[in-house]
Amino acid sequence: MDFILVLAKIQPKDGCQDTIIELANELIYETLQEEGNIEYRLLKSSEDDELTFVEKWESPEALKKHMGSPHFLNFGEESEEFVKNMDIQVIDAKEIKF
Repeated sequence: MDFILVLAKIQPKDGCQDTIIELANELIYETLQEEGNIEYRLLKSSEDDELTFVEKWESPEALKKHMGSPHFLNFGEESEEFVKNMDIQVIDAKEIKF
């Protein structure tokens, strides 16, 4: 199965990790309801404060639609003041079964 993989790494400002996680709850819930979404998780690093959204999408079109959704835009606006840095990778992937 071909899919789009997104790794969105967030470095929170000091003391802001929990706030970002709290703000992400609605985003995650709403995104999991979207057509074309396969998986959407927020992972917390065991080494530092970094958070990583791991997303799987059926197509680039589904991802683009998500990026224009009210819950995605709202999360971006609400979390902006708590984020020190963000790095986003979008990868065209193919599942390999062993």
